[in-house]
Parts: sequence; C-alpha cells; structure tokens
Amino acid sequence: MLRQRNVGQVDEVVGESVFIGDVEEPVKSSKQKKSGESEGGCWKFLSILMIAVTVLTLCLNVYQFKLIDGYLKDIQELNDTHHTRHSEWEADRHSVEECQIEIHNKESQMKNRETEKTKLEQEVTRLRLLREKQAKEAEQKRDQEEQQRQQEELMRQQEEQQRQQEEQRIQQEEQRRQQEEQQRQQEEQRIQQEAHQRQQEEQQRYQDEQ
Repeated sequence: MLRQRNVGQVDEVVGESVFIGDVEEPVKSSKQKKSGESEGGCWKFLSILMIAVTVLTLCLNVYQFKLIDGYLKDIQELNDTHHTRHSEWEADRHSVEECQIEIHNKESQMKNRETEKTKLEQEVTRLRLLREKQAKEAEQKRDQEEQQRQQEELMRQQEEQQRQQEEQRIQQEEQRRQQEEQQRQQEEQRIQQEAHQRQQEEQQRYQDEQ
C-alpha cells in the first residue's frame, strides 16, 4: 500500500518538476517560454533595425563623399580656370587697347545677358500670369458647372416633391371618394332598413286589423 501511494505521488510530481540526482529542477512554464520567445523576437527586430540603420548611414556617407568629391573637382576646375584667366590677363595687361576692347566686349556681353535675363523674366512672368489666368478660368468653369449641377439637382428634387405631393393629393381624393361611397352605401342600407321596417310595421298593422 505504501509503495503504491508513493508511486502515485511521483506520477503527480512528474508533470510539475524534473529531478536530476538529488536536486529538483523546475520545468519552465509555457508563459516563460512565450516571454523568452517574445524577447528573442524583440532582440531580432532590434538587430535588423540597427543593421538597416547602419546600411543607410553607410550609403549616406558614400553619397556625401561622392558629392563632396564632385564639389572639390568643380572648385579645382574653377581655380584652374581662374589661374588661366589670370595668366592671360597678365599677358595682355601691357596692351591697353586690347584691354579696353576686352572690357568693352565683356560689358557688351554683360549687357546682352542682362537684356536676355530681363526678357526671360518677362516671358516667365507672362507665362505664369497666363497659367494663373487659365487656372482661374478653369476653376470658374468648374464652379459654374458645379452650381449648374446643384441647380439641376435642386430642380429635380423640387419636381420629385411636386410629384409626390400630387400623388398624395390623388390618394387623398381617392380616399375621400371611397369615404363618400361608403357613406352613400351606408345611407342606402339605412333607407333599405327603414323601408323594410316600415313594411314589417304595415304587415303587423294589417294582421292586427284582421
């Protein structure tokens, strides 16, 4: 009897803990497993996010490096152009006439550029005004169409209301006619009943006289 009872107790404990030698090691519950899995998923998500951020940062650094390299090349080209122009100016400095002609040409080019710039600004302004005018006209046309559609919808609703009112009036007239017909039938029945009653009274009087 004692051995059977001990065996039963051991079976009950097996579902809750695991014995290793003389030490009892508790089994992890399902909630702890789920929490461990959720923590592992969270760390996995964070690691993926950090990798993505790192890759984006590297790509941004590469882009900035290429952009700065291009700017440096442009600056170098500008410096080379400046040095070339300066050496040419130093070579032509002794010729006053050539310098005056060059200055006059530069001034003419600048004036021409200013004139072209003014014309382009005027053209841009004209095109912008034209586009704004067209947009306003289109907006006004769209508003007019919307108003017209609303008016048509309102007219349709009014016509529908008038039709419904006409139908209601017809129904009311039909009901009134039916009521008059019922009243007429009731009057005829009353007259028939009075005639029948009068006949019965005459028959009764006749029988009484006999």
